[in-house]
This record gives sequence, C-alpha cells and structure tokens, in this order.
Amino acid sequence: MQLPSLTTIIITVVVILITRFISKYLLIPYIKMRRYKGFKGGSFVYTPVLGDFAKMQADLKTHDDLYYSAVKRIIANPNLRALFYPMFNGLRIDLYDSELIKEFFIKQSKFVKEPAFLGPMLQLIPGGLVVAEGEKWKSQRKLISQVFHYDYINACIPIINRKGQEWIENYIVKEESKEIPSTSIIDVKKAMKMYTSRVIWRTFFGEEDIVSGAESEKFLELILHNVGEIAQQSFSVFNVFFGPGFFQLGLRAEDRKCNQETKIVLEFARKKLNDFREKLSKENESLSSSNHTRNLIELLLIEASKHPVPEESLSDSELISQIVTFLLAGTDTTLNLIAMMHYFLALYSQVQEKLREEIMQHIGKTGEITYEKLSKLDYLTAVMKETLRMYGPADTIFPRVATEDVMIGDLLVHKGDIVTPVIRIVGSNPKYFSNPEEFRPERWIEKTDPGVNDPFAFTPFSAGPRRCIGEQLAYVEAKSMIVELVRRYHIDIKRPFKLRMDYGLAYENKEPMLAIYTKL
Repeated sequence: MQLPSLTTIIITVVVILITRFISKYLLIPYIKMRRYKGFKGGSFVYTPVLGDFAKMQADLKTHDDLYYSAVKRIIANPNLRALFYPMFNGLRIDLYDSELIKEFFIKQSKFVKEPAFLGPMLQLIPGGLVVAEGEKWKSQRKLISQVFHYDYINACIPIINRKGQEWIENYIVKEESKEIPSTSIIDVKKAMKMYTSRVIWRTFFGEEDIVSGAESEKFLELILHNVGEIAQQSFSVFNVFFGPGFFQLGLRAEDRKCNQETKIVLEFARKKLNDFREKLSKENESLSSSNHTRNLIELLLIEASKHPVPEESLSDSELISQIVTFLLAGTDTTLNLIAMMHYFLALYSQVQEKLREEIMQHIGKTGEITYEKLSKLDYLTAVMKETLRMYGPADTIFPRVATEDVMIGDLLVHKGDIVTPVIRIVGSNPKYFSNPEEFRPERWIEKTDPGVNDPFAFTPFSAGPRRCIGEQLAYVEAKSMIVELVRRYHIDIKRPFKLRMDYGLAYENKEPMLAIYTKL
C-alpha cells in the first residue's frame, strides 16, 4: 500500500480546515438566522464572524461613534424590534423593543453569560458576582446586598462628600491658572478616576486610598488599562478562533504585557485580602458578634469564616474577584457618567444655569449635602437620566446564551442563540423618546414621552434580578460631585472638542476632555 505524499496530506488538512471554517462560521450561523426570517419587526445583517460589529468599527472611524448607523437605523424605522446577525460561530439577537426586553428580563434565568465574551475576563475575575451563575450567584448577591441598602448608603454620604471636597482641593484649587484668575483646566476623565476610586475604596474596603502617596493614580491607571485590554480581547479574532487560552501563551508583545499587568493586579488584590483578614482578626470582638455596620470586605470575610468546608465557603479566588470587580465597576462607570454630564452641561449653558438655580434653592452655596436634599433635586435627576439615555456607560448588558428554547413575547429564541437588550438604541428610538438626538432633561419631568414611563425602555442599570446592585450608590456619588462643582464653578470644556464614543471597560468617550472650571 502506497502512503500519501506530504503534499497530499497538506492539501487534505487545508481542505478540512477550510471546510470546517465554512461550516462553522459561514453556513451554520446562516442556517440559524434563517429560522427567524418570519419574525415581525426583525432585521437581518449577514456579515460572518463579527456581524454588526464590523459596521460599528467602520462607524467609529468615519463618524466617531460605534452606534452611529444603528441609531440612524432605529430613527428611520422606529418599529424595528430586533436585529439578527452572526457573532463568532453563533447567532446574536439584539433587542430594541421594550416589551421583548421586559420578557427577556422576566425569563433571564433561562440564559447564561456568553462564554466566548466572558472567557478573557476569567483570568482576572475567575469568581465573584460578575461571572457567577445559578445558586452561587444568588448566595453572593444576597450577601453583598447587605451593604447596598438605604441606611448604609445614607451613612456613606459624609464620606462621599468629603472625597468630593478633597478632589476639588487637589485638582481644581491647586491648578488655578495664573494667567486667568479663578480658572482651572483639568482632564476631567483622567482626574475623576481618583474621586470615584477613592469613594469605592473607602466605602467598600474601609481604607482612604488604594495605595498610599503619589503611586495611587499610577496604580489605578494600570488596573483600568489592564481591564480595558482584557475587554478588548473578547472582541479579538484570536478569541474567536482559538479561545481565551491564546492570550495566555504570550505569543504577542501586547499579550505578554497584559499578562504581566494581570499578575500585578492579582498579587495586589491577594495582598490586600490578607491585610483585610489580618486587620479583622485583630478586633476584640469575634468575627460574627460585632454590631457595628460592616463594609463589603468585612461581610465577605465573616461569611467565609462561617463555613469551614471549602465547597460551602467563599474561596480566596472569589474574594479577590470581588475586590477587583467592585473597584472596577464603581470606578469606571461612574467616572464616565460624571464626565459625560460635564460635556452636556458645557454644551447647554441654559441647562447648567437651571440646575444651579435648583441647587441653590434646595441646598445653597455652602449647605450640607444629604440624601434627603439630593432626592429633592428633580432637575439634577433629569439631567443625569438624559445623560444616561444618550451616552450612558452601559450601552448594553452582557450577552446571554439561551440554555433552552424559550419564548420572549412572540419571539422563539432557540437554544444556544445569544440575546442582549441594547440600551443605547432603545434610548434613541423616537417611538419612546421624541427627538431622541436632542438633549432635553425636561422630558423626565414632563413625562409625556412613552419611554419615560416605560421602565423597560430605559434600563441603564439593567433590570430584573440582575439589576445593578450599585445603582443607588452611583446616583448618589455622581449627584454629590455635580452639586459640589455646579454650585462653586461655571463648567465649560476646551474647544474645539470632538466626542469619540468607543468601547473600553464601558461605552465611553476616548478623547481627552479638558474641563474649564471658573469660580463663581
């Protein structure tokens, strides 16, 4: 029997690989898409592997916004309910209809996070609330919710106010221009990280700063950069074809750098965990008998100590994941919200002046900021909601995969298909919000737009059981800072300025925004 030649073997292997690629990434997604052809209100984009994301990247280059074409699409066709397109080797369904979104959140237990997107993040947060599913998620959520109730958030407001005042002293007062008296120019997004991170660190972990001294800002930048790089890996073609393990091989310089940064972040979190544990063990009272209100890390460590059986306890890996998760989630999203509020307040001077009048009426120039006073600032809430509607940091929720065939309204989602509500597009639909490209906070006070009264047309913090646990803290944190700034300064931004909305850790402006603070 004559053996095949090396050339024949190579050709055979190539043919097999090409056939597998065509079947997995071209044919199967197309067949899956065909199953939804009869769905009323559906639109279909057949761009293999990256689907609508290919157009989003083109929009970023030509229009400085990933969602430019998608927004134009929904404005032209407000009755569009869902978009279907291939994503990697599967099918993704973007939901644009509030009734479908409502049904999705009701039946969210029928879905799990999409593994391909989640994979790269597992090297940094292998356990914890973000990646947990099922009973593990329920137990963690129940435990962590103890630090997000009204009394705890209310008790944290003096801390939040103090951190805001410290930020103003360190970043505005010290940077007042000698050429233009009583004026400071600050890269607001870069600087605001120090406010939001310190609030989170003090609130959840009981320490004034992540690390002491001048290294704090540098180290936080490293952490946020590392997570941004890992998030980008989720959309990489290498993740599509080879999985997250490819990046661990360190074949590329950027992967080796990312892996090294991840190692530094995890070593830092592990050291802090041991420090927290040692500090707690030195208390005079036992871990479980103290009556004072516990912060997040104390609750987690106490819970871990209650279960001597490893399978029932929170592992060190899960505890470290919680430290990293809450630092990142509380830092990046809130700072982007505050930064975008700067953008709109600078762009619409009449909105800023109206907001200042409300603040002076209810709090005054030097009055103490309290939860009760913040709750009376209806126009501030409206400005914040309008900012979230147009350019909120959460443009969508994490993609979910159907674990079984499930009906979402009149849409039969097949097992294995990926579903996600797209918050950015729903907020741009004229069916829900009149003149959606217009920044108009008054819509949230007038309440005539259907989307204002529909809780599933506006979900910047998600909805249902997995609604963002830190929503109220984010609102209070952002409101406190904006109140402190607006009652002291007129806010503008240095022109010319071009907004460039891209993916990072969040949907965010990628261009430096130089805020101009002029003392009133």
